[in-house]
Amino acid sequence: MTRSRRRKLARHRSKWAGVPLASALMAGGGIGHAAEATDAATLEEVVVTAQKRTEDLQRVPISLTVLSGKDLEEHQVTNFDDFAKLLPSVSYQSYGPGQSQIYFRGIASGGDGLHQGSLPATGVYLDEMPVTTIGNTLDVHIYDIARVEALAGPQGTLYGASSLSGTLRIITNKPDTSAFSAAYDVKADKFGRGNRGGQFEGYVNVPLSEHIAVRLVGFYDHQGGYINNLATTNVYLRGIPALGIPNDPIAVSNYGNPPGSVQPNVAGQNFNPVTTYGGRGALKIDLDDHWTVMPQVLWQSQRADGNFSYDPAKGFLNVNDFGNEVNNDKWWQSALTVEGKFSNFDVLYAGGYFERNVHNVVDYSQYTVAYDAMAQHTGATFSYARFQDCASGTPADNCNGKGGPLVDPTQFVNSHDQYTKLSQELRISSPAENRFRGTFGLFYQRQSDNIRAAFQAHELPAYYAIDGSPNIHYMSQHTRVDRDYAVFGDSTFDVTDKFKISAGIRQFWVNNTLYGFFGFQSYCKYAVNSDPVVPNYRPCVNTDKKVVESGETHRVTLTYQIDPDRMVYGTYSTGFRPGGNNRLPVVGPYNADTLTNFEIGWKTAWFDHRLRANGAVFYERWKDVQYAVTGVNSITSIVNAANAKTEGIEGDVSWLALENLTLSASGTYVNARTTQNLCNLNIVTEQVVHNCAAADLSAASGTQLPVTPKLKGNATARYKFNVADYESFVQATVIHQGSSTSQLQQTLPYTLQPNLPKFTTLDFSAGTGKNNWRLEAYIENAFDKDGQLGRIAQCGVDYCYANSRIYPIKPQNFGIKFGQKF
Repeated sequence: MTRSRRRKLARHRSKWAGVPLASALMAGGGIGHAAEATDAATLEEVVVTAQKRTEDLQRVPISLTVLSGKDLEEHQVTNFDDFAKLLPSVSYQSYGPGQSQIYFRGIASGGDGLHQGSLPATGVYLDEMPVTTIGNTLDVHIYDIARVEALAGPQGTLYGASSLSGTLRIITNKPDTSAFSAAYDVKADKFGRGNRGGQFEGYVNVPLSEHIAVRLVGFYDHQGGYINNLATTNVYLRGIPALGIPNDPIAVSNYGNPPGSVQPNVAGQNFNPVTTYGGRGALKIDLDDHWTVMPQVLWQSQRADGNFSYDPAKGFLNVNDFGNEVNNDKWWQSALTVEGKFSNFDVLYAGGYFERNVHNVVDYSQYTVAYDAMAQHTGATFSYARFQDCASGTPADNCNGKGGPLVDPTQFVNSHDQYTKLSQELRISSPAENRFRGTFGLFYQRQSDNIRAAFQAHELPAYYAIDGSPNIHYMSQHTRVDRDYAVFGDSTFDVTDKFKISAGIRQFWVNNTLYGFFGFQSYCKYAVNSDPVVPNYRPCVNTDKKVVESGETHRVTLTYQIDPDRMVYGTYSTGFRPGGNNRLPVVGPYNADTLTNFEIGWKTAWFDHRLRANGAVFYERWKDVQYAVTGVNSITSIVNAANAKTEGIEGDVSWLALENLTLSASGTYVNARTTQNLCNLNIVTEQVVHNCAAADLSAASGTQLPVTPKLKGNATARYKFNVADYESFVQATVIHQGSSTSQLQQTLPYTLQPNLPKFTTLDFSAGTGKNNWRLEAYIENAFDKDGQLGRIAQCGVDYCYANSRIYPIKPQNFGIKFGQKF
């Protein structure tokens, strides 16, 4: 935005200055929370940049949810889980902080998030920079944030290939050259069933001159744990009764082990705390009235210990794990934005570099137990429970249930991902007041993931270990690189004062490679080149694959402005997600999947802007769905599975019922189902088909897509009042989510995983303040409901699915918060 444009907006906004707040409105599918009231008690205009122009939300023909900075503060939002529950069109599956995959409108297959798997179905942006990570969504700490914009439906014309189902944008507050400002907030909280936590956040904005300002932000947040790891003993059976080999059991405990034991003592209460800290620095330089340069650096470190799912067989919020589990997630981003004008055209360059390092250790003891149990019943000659010392004799005598001392077979996965992303975008926009206006641009991105996932057991005999990698019996060591190039354009023509046509197109090229090793030591028989063995890295190279694709996405929107306060629109748009490479040499690449969207929406204001009602109905066709299937040795491959469709309605209403009372509600109903049969994996071709005998049918046409509930919504009431000179408030929010499924397949063993039941929670808050300080207390999930967001199975056999774990919403949490602004 140019300096003259900013002055114009500032003059426009100045009419709201000094007016008391009417309330804070929670945004739904298309309106912002926002809201200061005028003396006439109306709702404030919400400004967004969803179309890469600064616009009034009510004039943007997109189904768009906005959570303003005030929304985020008033709902105690600090992380992804906190704001995702306020976005009705968004669903997600998760394994804990920094380990989520998000979707819009039911475009979910349930198998994303793999290192070597599909790119995400939803694009994520931090300001102008994409931070869509190959694996899991970045969990950005929310503080000093201007707004969160959630754009439902394919947004590929402006936001690229990973915006298949939609785009999520997090917009930070920028340096302000006009005045000094600062603030801090201190919070103490506690989970009703868990430990205490605390948080400190602060920012300072300093004008260094009339044309230069700096904004610095820092935060530290510690959340107490609420999952209990029960004292447990696993008994592994060595024998093969079916072959006449007697059992020789070994018992392994997660508690009471003497010092020096390979098995750690990890039993304990509330063993999943999370600590997050980081900061942001931005420098804004107005070179003149037309050009602004802003470099920015952001960084964050997050450590999440323990497990964030529970075992229903052990009781609510209880597990029985055997390892020191951790997810250590550190990232930083440097970005440069240059805005200005050539003649009367707006020019913007946004470039940056992003790096994320994730170290993840996961207990895999259930996997070991499952395959031990399977060997006991099937007579298999190998079980993870029969890891033995094969130092003497022949392997056949010592490693097939005969002889050799038995070792602790308990497994864990030790993985590390180093993600990088270099992105560059240049775009030019013609004057917004022109009858014909457009935005045109170029985009380049190179993202990589250096993957290392090691499946380990304590003191693993060398016979089973991968050469040069002690204690590791299965490994994935890959370098993945995804390259994107694109040229795009988006334009609007005002046919009349009320009717306009908008259209956009994006032409893109992708080049994706996967290189390295995976599997057991024996998988070197699939070696594809003669690269030398690298100890503690990889024994050979058995994956060297490449996919090159090109394509285009497009959009056409018709908009009719009935009057200044009411608008309707219709959109036809498409989305595209590139294909990629599979690890197994015998499995070919998977193709791109595409989405076609038809949408009719409306944005309206009534009763002198005291009431807003926005919404959209949509129908989407999803073709060649990228889907994760488990093949031989539980190795996952991506295939193009059955086609699907989603249809539904989303919307919100916000009403300034009284001068000091605001009521708001938003929700989405979506019916997401397959439109073709999905057959079981063919273990020879490692593919799935749509025509097969009933015995081979995995999911019939019409099966509900996983992860997404049919109904998701929320409603808020906020009342403001004065007590003497103290400005006070009370607020209540109800959140509802309908039932959903965890798996697309509808046959054994998947049917051993029950559906996720519907749930409803209530949040309450109250506070007071005077002058520049405020004090508030809150309670979230006030009645401690067991809301279930996902089910997790560690392996692909009956035992694991029958004992799947539940990823819950946060249990009851209450806290108190104090803050000051200067």
